[in-house]
Amino acid sequence: MPDERAAIAARLTPALLRIGRLVRPASGELAVGHFSTLATLHRRGPQRPSDLARIERFAPPAVARVVGALEDRGLVVRRPSPDDARSSLVEITEAGTALLASARAEQAEAVARLLAVLDADELETLSGALGVLERVASEAGAGQAAAGR
Repeated sequence: MPDERAAIAARLTPALLRIGRLVRPASGELAVGHFSTLATLHRRGPQRPSDLARIERFAPPAVARVVGALEDRGLVVRRPSPDDARSSLVEITEAGTALLASARAEQAEAVARLLAVLDADELETLSGALGVLERVASEAGAGQAAAGR
């Protein structure tokens, strides 16, 4: 079974990476790291910069730059942490949520265009695999959250 997992991973990885590049929002509104940070804040709620660094796998100086850029655009705000006066929490704003929704809609349209080459049987197969992929993503996110807290 480990060899089968490795073989699947070897095929799945480049496919996911290529698709990811193909569905980046063309609007140029957000860099990949900015989009990912907004998505994390939307999904997980306000975060300390150190937690964002861990979740996003950024060095602390990179998180400071990303948060600063998002803050300059009004997409996030920093608030004092209620349980640690030395720290702050980064929170997505309404403008950040709206931009994230717009970018996701653009990505979904791009994926729909890619799926146009599939026949009905292939779409059914893909639909069946979605639950499994969503579980993998969910478990990975839960594991990250548990490891960092």
